[in-house]
Amino acid sequence: MRRLLRTRQLIAATASVVLAATVAAGVSALAPSIAVGSAAMVPRPAIVRPVSASAPASATGHAVRLDLTVPAELYWKLPVTSRVVALTFDAGSDLGYTVSMLNTLKAKGVHATFGITGDWASAHPDMVRRMAAEGHQVMNHTMHHKSLTGVSSSNVLLGRSARQADVRQADDIFTSLTGHTTVPFFRPPYGDTNASVQADLGGIGYRFFIMWTIDTLGWHGMSASGIISRVITKVVPGAIIAGHVGSASQDGPALGPMIDALRARGYSFVTVAEGFGV
Repeated sequence: MRRLLRTRQLIAATASVVLAATVAAGVSALAPSIAVGSAAMVPRPAIVRPVSASAPASATGHAVRLDLTVPAELYWKLPVTSRVVALTFDAGSDLGYTVSMLNTLKAKGVHATFGITGDWASAHPDMVRRMAAEGHQVMNHTMHHKSLTGVSSSNVLLGRSARQADVRQADDIFTSLTGHTTVPFFRPPYGDTNASVQADLGGIGYRFFIMWTIDTLGWHGMSASGIISRVITKVVPGAIIAGHVGSASQDGPALGPMIDALRARGYSFVTVAEGFGV
């Protein structure tokens, strides 16, 4: 666990990223450079990339057009300046607080994004169907939650063909349960990634590696009150908040009060796809 924490801290400390806004006519990028958890943003010129392939229709009903020759990019924040945040929760272990979290989100009228492994989806297909039916986004989190680099786990998935096959296998399960692909959004297990991972998965359409602005640290034993305090202290417009559904984390009990506290500060909620206009 300490090794995983050091890995996340290293990723957060060294990240300098490009934020993109995807539109139906093509892929353009609004690319500020940010420090994770910071409101500082330095605008850069928009980048328009050539389009060589089209993915299935997005939640907005428009085709997501992607250049499959370009590696995936890391996104630690939504490309917005308004007071919106994306709640994201990874699911790869037990069912945990999933049911209560979905009940809370429904009662509060909030849509979230769930980074799910194929194994978890196979074990809990009704939960995945419910997520999709209630307007939540399902995001690919690999089939078996193996590290893609070996930094955080000895259970590692290396090589282009192996990585692509694993992620495609997971996407086939999600598609069968929800009726649509998870392309182009992906969350790497443990946050482990590098240039080869981004090239490998960018090559099959996963152009958006969704990281986080705020890690709740629920997985590390943070209390529910501590999670709420941490989020409220660090929140900025466009923040991507990362938690977990599992019983080892207190993100479930923290969810309702956290939503209320964010709303009291003028924040509203979007899925990751909505935050990028997809």
